[in-house]
Amino acid sequence: MMNNYFSLKKKIELSRILELIEVQSNSLSVIKKLDSYHKNARSHVIGITGPPGVGKSSLINNLILTLRKKNFSVGVIAVDPSSMRSGGALLGDRARFDIDPKDHKVFVRSMAAKDFLGGIAELTYPSTIVMRSIFDVLIIETVGVGQSEVSIENVVDTVVYCVQPGSGDILQFMKSGIIEIPDLIVVTKGDLKELSNITLSDLNQSKSYFNNSSEWDIKICSVSSHLNTGFDNLRKNLDVRWKWLNKGDDLLSIRKSQDIKWINKSLKNEYGFSGFTKLQNFIHYTSEPFKTLEKLKKKINITLK
Repeated sequence: MMNNYFSLKKKIELSRILELIEVQSNSLSVIKKLDSYHKNARSHVIGITGPPGVGKSSLINNLILTLRKKNFSVGVIAVDPSSMRSGGALLGDRARFDIDPKDHKVFVRSMAAKDFLGGIAELTYPSTIVMRSIFDVLIIETVGVGQSEVSIENVVDTVVYCVQPGSGDILQFMKSGIIEIPDLIVVTKGDLKELSNITLSDLNQSKSYFNNSSEWDIKICSVSSHLNTGFDNLRKNLDVRWKWLNKGDDLLSIRKSQDIKWINKSLKNEYGFSGFTKLQNFIHYTSEPFKTLEKLKKKINITLK
């Protein structure tokens, strides 16, 4: 409910919080805030991924409009390629999304991938923690993914993988680790009817090869951003997924796993594999992952002295 919008229904307040995370992520006050947001998750966090040029941004733009018609509040984290000069996000939110700036129930945040692999940025996880405590739906768009770039599953509840009709993506999809992550597969550019139908048929025939470790039945559908068709069906499939996640312990299990993976990755990034192994036995699930990470850092810093 938007009443939790930091007690202020102003996008600028959220922007300031996210900027604070960027520059003071290790400060005690920021850590306390992040753990507080972590305990108040409410969003269905959806990752939109796929190869460059598949139409992810156009899909997200139309999905936002579809969700807004149902009065869902929507947050978006758009991970962009980095500028070689500034290191900042190249495209930015306004370049890709046609959003009404007066609509305070939609918020788009761009961030640069920089040297982070996996289609996401270093600050995606803490930004997700903040934004998922505010919006009904949080969408994360990755940069175009390759065969090993599947980190999106470590920050979202539902992975939507986009496939372009007639592009040969399916063969690469079958060969790569990406086959293990989708919960929904969307054929984009459904206005290319014949090619779209062939791709849908190929995907449905290949469904038995998808390595989905849960009992979830992967959904496959088609949309056309050009004609604005198929988005109600996509929204319904996402609703089915959200209800399924909340029916048992799957959502809790996914998020616990994400917290631990984030702590592990943060330690490896800062101290290397050898430093990480010194603390491996101390890492366990906690409802305060940011505080836990700082405690583990202190342990290893003492060891290194």
